[in-house]
Amino acid sequence: MKNTFCFPRQLILCLICWLNTLIVADNAHAAFGDIVAQYTFPASSFTMSPTQPLMYATIPSQNSVAIINTNTLVVEDTVFVGSGPTNLALSPDGSKAYIANSTSNFVAVFDTQSRTVIDSFLLPEQPQDVVFGSLNRLWVLGGTQIFQIDATTGASTGPSISNPPYIYSGSLEITPDRNTLYYADYGLCGATMYKMDVSGTNPVVVLQTPFGGAGCNGEDLSLSHNGNFICFATGAGQTLYDIAKFRTSDFASMGSFNTGPYPQAVVFSPDDLVAYASVHTLPGIIAFDANTFLSLGTISGPDVASKLAADSTGRYLFAGYYVYYSEFMGTIVFDTGRTAPTPTPTPTPTPTATATPTTTPTPTATPRVTPRPRPTPRPRPTPA
Repeated sequence: MKNTFCFPRQLILCLICWLNTLIVADNAHAAFGDIVAQYTFPASSFTMSPTQPLMYATIPSQNSVAIINTNTLVVEDTVFVGSGPTNLALSPDGSKAYIANSTSNFVAVFDTQSRTVIDSFLLPEQPQDVVFGSLNRLWVLGGTQIFQIDATTGASTGPSISNPPYIYSGSLEITPDRNTLYYADYGLCGATMYKMDVSGTNPVVVLQTPFGGAGCNGEDLSLSHNGNFICFATGAGQTLYDIAKFRTSDFASMGSFNTGPYPQAVVFSPDDLVAYASVHTLPGIIAFDANTFLSLGTISGPDVASKLAADSTGRYLFAGYYVYYSEFMGTIVFDTGRTAPTPTPTPTPTPTATATPTTTPTPTATPRVTPRPRPTPRPRPTPA
């Protein structure tokens, strides 16, 4: 019986290796904008492992996380992790993933070696986003505040962040040294972006964009890999349907990526030389030179990409299509063409830098200009 099944098993393994070789060989000839992989699951976020060629994709509709090998683009595993996972953060050594299960009150702790959930942290509110900070802390975005908790025990490590900033949906970013936290709200007009010193146990708001200075109806927040620049995609744009590149030191605008209506998602390449953006009125993704703000070309896609991420080499661009009203729901990987000659830029107007922002009145909620439905905003506190 042993000899009967030995050959078929070896044959299957050989076939798998052969297919993987074909995928890699075929992708070697791919060019800018080519689709190199497509998956049926609609990913809401992507996080690249700091130590391995693995991309983690959260799938709220399946209560799961997919683990994609970025060398072969093969889905190595899809694991149930809890209710409505929307975002995740990896520990600096890549051994743990912390998953914000948005339709429960738990942050799941995921062991990346065994690929199992090994613990969960209970919070007073439903977690929407999570980042890994300094001093072994997690910063978790809830419904009305940003919690700081111990990454090992889940216990509180200090006061939460709230008012300011006024928390209303949104997302988080953290600098490479993990000492500076950024928060931007979603679905408010005007939209506001905040910079906070979280090096100690008492977080301090050090900057916020002026009223209307960050646009209207936030959609996505993306920090450059070197931590020097940040983009806040809003439905109305920062000036007129654009995405500004803010300097993180003072929130001055260094220029804008002119996307057209309505900006949805934005991300930097690993070397921060290219920015990719999606918009509601274009079924594709625009590539920009991140320094000159000139267009490098457009990647054709089936619909509006809700979330974007580049792998650690910069060769592949992952696009998640998870909005329920989209004609296409799934995940696509595009070739960025970064190993080929860079496409010739086409001129677009470049806005000039703006002045350093100052504290301004808190914005009030208004109807959205983009088609995505939003919950009715909570009443804002009346200033004293």
